[in-house]
Amino acid sequence: MSVIFKAKLKAAKTAIAEKNYDYSYDLCHDLLELDDSNYNVHILLGVSCQHMSKWEEGERVYKASMSMPKANILAWQGICALYEASQDTDKYKQALRDLRDRHLSEGSEAKAWETTSKLIALSEQSGDKRELISTLREVTKRGQYGSLLLVTGVDPAPPKLVDVLKQVCETESELDQKTIELEVNKRKTRLGAGPISKVRRDVRVEVWSQSGLLNTLGELISLYLEEGDEEERLVYEERYFAVLLERLVVVDDAEEKEAMLEEARKAAWDLASNGRCQGAFEHLIEVADSNSEDGDLKGLIEGYLQLFGGSGRLSKSAQVWMNLQDANYADLLELAQQGRGAADDSPFAYVMLTQAAIRSRSYRVAIDTGIAARQVIKQFEDSLGIKLWRSWLAIDLSVADGYVRLGSENATDAELLYRKCLEADPGNAQAILGLGLSLCMLGNYDESRQLLSTALNDDAQNHLALGGLGYVELKEGNTRDAAEYFQRAIAIKPSYASHHVNLGNAYWQMGGKWRSDKQYAYSSWIQAARIDPSASETFCGLGKWYQQYGNDTERAKKCFAKAVSTDHANGDAGQALAEIYLAEGSDDLCETLLIQSTEAQHGQKWAWKHMGFLRLRQEKSEAAIVAFRNALSIDRTDRLCWEGLCEAYMAIGRMHTSVKVAQKVVELDPSCVSGHWLGARASMSANDLDSSLAYFDSAIECLHRSDNVEALAPVWSQTLVMGKAECLIACSERWYLDGLFGRVIDASNGALETVLPLVEQSADEDSGESQPGHLVWKIVCSACIWITRVQSMLDGREDLVRMATVSRLIELAQHSESCFAVPDFLSQTSQIASTESGNEEELDGGGEYVRLLFSLAERAARQCILVATSAALASVAWADLAHIYYERNSQLHPALLETAKGNKSSEDGGASDSPPLLEAAANCAQAAVQLDPANAKAYGVQGVVAAHSQHAALAQHAFIMASRLSPTSAMPWANLGFLYLHHGDMELANKAFSKAQMTEPEFIPGWLGQAMIAETLGYAESLELYANCILPVGVSKAIGDYGFAKQVWRSAVERNNGDKGVPAEHSAQEGAAAAKGGAAAGDGSGSDSTLSFSEQSRLVTAIYSARRFVARTGDKQGAGSHLLGLLLEQNGEFENAAEAYAVAHSRVAGNKDRPAGCHLREWIALAHLGRAQCSAGQYIEAADTYEMADALILKGGIQVDKDVGGVQVLYYTLGHSLALFFSERLGESLGKFEEALEKSATVPQLRPIIAVMLAQVLWALGTDEHRALARQHLLEVMSESSEFLPGLSTLFAIGLQQGDGELIAATYPELVKVRNRDLGHEVAKLEMYLALLREDPAGGRRAMSKALYRNPSDASLWLLMGRFEAACEQHSFAAAAAGAALSLFRQAVRGSLSWSGAPSRAMVNSASLDVVVSASTIKSRALANGSSSSSSDGDQGADNKRARHAARSAARRAVMYQPWSLETWVCLQDAIDAA
Repeated sequence: MSVIFKAKLKAAKTAIAEKNYDYSYDLCHDLLELDDSNYNVHILLGVSCQHMSKWEEGERVYKASMSMPKANILAWQGICALYEASQDTDKYKQALRDLRDRHLSEGSEAKAWETTSKLIALSEQSGDKRELISTLREVTKRGQYGSLLLVTGVDPAPPKLVDVLKQVCETESELDQKTIELEVNKRKTRLGAGPISKVRRDVRVEVWSQSGLLNTLGELISLYLEEGDEEERLVYEERYFAVLLERLVVVDDAEEKEAMLEEARKAAWDLASNGRCQGAFEHLIEVADSNSEDGDLKGLIEGYLQLFGGSGRLSKSAQVWMNLQDANYADLLELAQQGRGAADDSPFAYVMLTQAAIRSRSYRVAIDTGIAARQVIKQFEDSLGIKLWRSWLAIDLSVADGYVRLGSENATDAELLYRKCLEADPGNAQAILGLGLSLCMLGNYDESRQLLSTALNDDAQNHLALGGLGYVELKEGNTRDAAEYFQRAIAIKPSYASHHVNLGNAYWQMGGKWRSDKQYAYSSWIQAARIDPSASETFCGLGKWYQQYGNDTERAKKCFAKAVSTDHANGDAGQALAEIYLAEGSDDLCETLLIQSTEAQHGQKWAWKHMGFLRLRQEKSEAAIVAFRNALSIDRTDRLCWEGLCEAYMAIGRMHTSVKVAQKVVELDPSCVSGHWLGARASMSANDLDSSLAYFDSAIECLHRSDNVEALAPVWSQTLVMGKAECLIACSERWYLDGLFGRVIDASNGALETVLPLVEQSADEDSGESQPGHLVWKIVCSACIWITRVQSMLDGREDLVRMATVSRLIELAQHSESCFAVPDFLSQTSQIASTESGNEEELDGGGEYVRLLFSLAERAARQCILVATSAALASVAWADLAHIYYERNSQLHPALLETAKGNKSSEDGGASDSPPLLEAAANCAQAAVQLDPANAKAYGVQGVVAAHSQHAALAQHAFIMASRLSPTSAMPWANLGFLYLHHGDMELANKAFSKAQMTEPEFIPGWLGQAMIAETLGYAESLELYANCILPVGVSKAIGDYGFAKQVWRSAVERNNGDKGVPAEHSAQEGAAAAKGGAAAGDGSGSDSTLSFSEQSRLVTAIYSARRFVARTGDKQGAGSHLLGLLLEQNGEFENAAEAYAVAHSRVAGNKDRPAGCHLREWIALAHLGRAQCSAGQYIEAADTYEMADALILKGGIQVDKDVGGVQVLYYTLGHSLALFFSERLGESLGKFEEALEKSATVPQLRPIIAVMLAQVLWALGTDEHRALARQHLLEVMSESSEFLPGLSTLFAIGLQQGDGELIAATYPELVKVRNRDLGHEVAKLEMYLALLREDPAGGRRAMSKALYRNPSDASLWLLMGRFEAACEQHSFAAAAAGAALSLFRQAVRGSLSWSGAPSRAMVNSASLDVVVSASTIKSRALANGSSSSSSDGDQGADNKRARHAARSAARRAVMYQPWSLETWVCLQDAIDAA
């Protein structure tokens, strides 16, 4: 080494010492150029690079120095310092490990430990627990550097091995827990991860499989065992045991699980032996499998209780186990339930609870707990990989015992469980006895006896087998043999209380002295009570003995109470005690008893049954339903439960359900009267009145057929009769609303005949107490009212009323009146009662049978008053009497507008003062209000009567009071609205009707009132409002029918511009408003214009509404029939319209109370009738009708021009003229036409038409003078209007008939000019006739073709074409034209086209029917004629056959459309003959 090299090396060392690293760095590089293998230079350069942060160069230098031959520890130390300074942790750790190995290789263990401690500190600082664990494990006994912990002379000294293992243990525990949490949070959000429990289990399996915690704990335990530190060892053994149990759950491998379980068992026993670890005791108790014969279990439980007292999870259950062994059952169930609550995943806790429940006689709790325990035991077995067969056996035995104790309905389940127990433990005595008892309960006495006998043969001292055999004999009725078995069992085991109880039961069944004498049954039960004071059956038996033989009800009640308190499932004791409580009226005690019984055992039918009837009596129907349904879930054949359930459903308004329940009652016992009676009541409540009547009839029939009729009749006879009568009255009301008036009378007659025997029976009794009650006379009163309401609608047929019944009831009512005095509470109305009898003269009005009906109704109402037991009932009767007088007054003094009861305040009867009957009604209503100011019905009747009597203020007050007393009813508001409407106060009326609509949106009178307001004010909405009123049925909605029909007619007249006679009056003048429309032919009749489908549908509905109004009101004034006629005319049904007008005329003419202006109304009806008859072709009848109208003008002094108007008189005159003309009374017709021509000044546009018609009459007279006058008259008309089509066509026709070519030539060009206005095809007809006269078919065909070209969809033109071709004997052309007309008709029906015979009117409109019939006739004859004249050779034969078939079809169609037409039948005969 040169001097220079040494000097520079020294200078480099000095520079580093002086921290001049740049200079030392340069010097080192210079030195390396001189000697690149010098070790010291590399070390110095590495130090320089470290301080100059030249990390990579320094790393290369140090690594190079390590490989040199002279390398020493400095290189390793240097590179460690370099990595530490560069904060390269990973390389630093590896460098430290290399340094530690270098120290060990040099024999320096102290330095090696210092390096290791740096590694440990570095791992702790970095938080890398896994690396820390690895580093620590390296210095343990099993580690590579375990000797380092033995180094001495270092500061600080190395830790002890146990401390290292503790640190490893804690670190591993923290690492496992943290890793599990992180992985679970990461995986649970993955798609398809599954339930969180599965994710957590999978993560634990993975983490714990890689964990060394168990091994570390094992090492610690071994180390402490070596060191003799017992306390610390047990601490870590507890932890070891806990970790083992935790990991046992997730281990799937059977061998591994078994090994771990064995380790856990050893650890648990070690801990338990040292009195440590509550969990160890609990684990050992669980895996002991409830083995009561195992002494270890007893020791474990005693030690567990001694060490941990009540703080352990299984403490309560352990106490139960100890009490079961000591036969101490006091408060056992509650303790067991607390134990199960503290450890709800413990099989041991469940086993103890089931056994405690059996001992405490809580059998349902035992069953429910046992069923729940199966899942718990299964999970416990799966988690530990063991089988707890004794726990299964204990659970199954307890559940089976519970089933047996609950009764025979559960015996099948018990049998299956006992057999299962015997399979698991063939010699189990409890299972053998239980199986025998369950078989006995199922009726398998032989098998039961054989099983128990086998057990007895195996052990002659088996007292349980003897007791079981006694029980079998007792069930079979062999009471003496049973008693013998029980006595033998007692001889073996005198302290067994059940044998004494069963012996007492055997004596009791034997009857006689065995039951009554104290030394037998009583003595046995007393002995049982001494042995076991908690035996429920003992006290039940004693209670029965005291009740029947001891004559000590109080002591019997105490015994039953004791029996129930001991065992709430004792049905016999509970039922007997409940009946005692009910007899005493102690409903609260009975309710408490029943609740306790049902909670103790849900399957006690008797308790649910009694609970149901108790709830019904308490009016708690919902609770009653629950009770009855629970009872029926146990026994669905209990008829009384079904009856109670039906009553409960009716009480809450579920009527349809109650009907189904009643049907079930009848199915169970078809001969039971109560079942049919319930069915009747339920059906009646559900508005199924037909079924209700059938049930009542069946109930009465069952009563008469019953073997015990004498006992049942006093109970049921009157009830069924009254129920049927009530149902018949309800039927009357329903059928009245449905318009079935004949059925109304039948039902009301039936009600009278039903109650007649009751009234007669009462009349035979001397005592006034036996007189018919309020309800009987109420039914009589209602029946009479319904009959009188509908008798006028059935043409007053007296034969429909059973007058013999009515007369007899009147006699009985007269007899009954003498038996009563006016009740005290009626003193305030007694004066009114005495004044009402003065109305007999009024009641005598009308027919005899009507008088009798009202007389009976009045007397029945009075009887209701006399027999009333309260002011409220009397008030209702007074209101009924007021209603009767009001109804009678309405019949004797009808107003112009008859409205339904309660829908509208009626007008007075035309007199200035109120009639006596109306005054009587007012007095009765006042009496009703005085007796019961809260009677809403009384105020309602008072309001209606007051409104009829024109006492508006009183009516308003009454209706307002009725609305307050009955806020949920819309009727008072509707009545108030009609009152305001009648007096013209539209604003108040609208408010009242709106209130009615808000109260009951479906209440029709509210809508009707709004419709009438809209009609009065002229609003277009009235039609839609009336449409809402016609949907429901019933007389009460009749005014809605009338209003709707009238509005539709008005709309049709206005649409057709035919409002010549639209009435100006509003709907209150019902008849006049409908009748004052036009009176002449053509007014109000159908129009040729096309109706839309909706318009036609509305017209048909209006016709139906008018018919319904007539049918349901009787239409005494004829207004409905008159309106029906107007509507039928609009629809082209002229014959039906004539019939309706005839009915209207008869009603107006036959009205006895003829109001002012009735002659005018009669004249208007005759005018409409004549017009309709003319339109229907009944000209002779029409002429007679018009003559009657003329005579009425003279008779009644009618000034038609003033009263009706000139326009209507003109139409009337024209109608009369036409009727006379077509009746061939030409002279009279001529005079009428001249009169009409004089009056045509009022309607100038009609004057030309009348003039042409006059000319036609003159022409028809036939004389040359008249025809000349006709021709001259027509020429004068044409001079005023040269394009007047009727005049031109008439002149042209005259020219054709007279052969006047000049006239034809003069008029034909004018006709051609007005051809486009030829709506009636007159020009086409004239051209056709001209062509025929000229024998010019081609010319006629051209004229018809031109007409068809202008209007190809006009079926009547095609029909005219067919007639022309038929006249020309062109049969094929005629058939084709007729076929085209029929095709157009079919398309019109389908809606494809629209023509004068509108589609929806096609089947009812005469014009369209004529088209169809005529076309069918023409086609039939043309085809028939065409086929008969053709040759039958070749292909023409088949064509002729088809033609004849088509002819017959067309003829049949014509007959189908107009079967009354002779022409169609002749056509059909011709077609058949041609075939």
